[in-house]
Amino acid sequence: MALLIVLTIISLIVALTIQFNKNMRQNLLASGIQRNSGKLEVMASSGVNLAMAVLIKDAKDNEYDSLQESWALLADEDLSKLFDAGLLTIKIIDNSGKFQVNSVVQSKNQQPDGKNPPQISEQELVARRNILWRLLRQEPFNVEDSVATTIIESLIDWIDSGDGDGEQEYGAESSYYQSLDPPYACKNGPVEFVEELLLVKGFTPELLFGTEKHPGLAALLTAQGNDGQININTADPLLLQALHEDMTKEMAEDMQAFRADKKNKDKLASTAWVAEVLPFFTGQNTLKNITVKSQSFTIFSHAQLDSTERNIVATVQREEKQKITLLSWKVE
Repeated sequence: MALLIVLTIISLIVALTIQFNKNMRQNLLASGIQRNSGKLEVMASSGVNLAMAVLIKDAKDNEYDSLQESWALLADEDLSKLFDAGLLTIKIIDNSGKFQVNSVVQSKNQQPDGKNPPQISEQELVARRNILWRLLRQEPFNVEDSVATTIIESLIDWIDSGDGDGEQEYGAESSYYQSLDPPYACKNGPVEFVEELLLVKGFTPELLFGTEKHPGLAALLTAQGNDGQININTADPLLLQALHEDMTKEMAEDMQAFRADKKNKDKLASTAWVAEVLPFFTGQNTLKNITVKSQSFTIFSHAQLDSTERNIVATVQREEKQKITLLSWKVE
């Protein structure tokens, strides 16, 4: 009996010791993660600030933007010396090299300076919508004509104010969306995030975010800006191909090859380089809605310390040479 009692007591002591060690280990891990969390927050925030500083300096250095500039090459920079421990990587994406979904509708919102936005012709609006239509129709998306028309006209109805504009022939207003499960109202306002397009008739997750067989459309779209201007120095070849009905895949690839050649860096300061690469696009065939200057950017700042990570995604607007406005900030 004495031996059994001793063995029982020893078993209890061992069990309590094991549990104590487990609790202590969990507390230490939790303490370490909490300590790292604060450091990661500072590191990732510093990455965003560094990216904004690079964008400001770039605007002072020249009047154009391309993928050969410091802001575009920041992802390849070694930033290990900035912190005693941990890893920081920064990537800047040019939103001005994407199609502005809000540009398919005449803007009625006042500009930051309080002035009314410039009015554009119906012909200009049609030209912008045709870019999106061609983008939807071409590979790898291959959207059928009727579906592409439905998407564009539904997008128009989603953005316009609905005060007298009327419903597009193949579009959708609140009467359509209220019939869905769950029902919701037509926004009748600008798209704020690309993900919002999933609420618009015609858009599907497969089209927007891609599948194993083809990429998604979302990478070529932006909710920032509504002037319809696309930076041809940074636009994806798929979007370059959609700029004109006579533009082929091979032509878009030639444009990409030209702008990637370091010898042509200075020529990217003007849209005139297009005529040098593609003499066909001159005179009446000149590409419309193009620019070489960017205003909107998305910054991806990734910080890693031991086994913990922190990501910050920030959208900024570069309005002047020494001014950047923060539009959104998301911590992941």
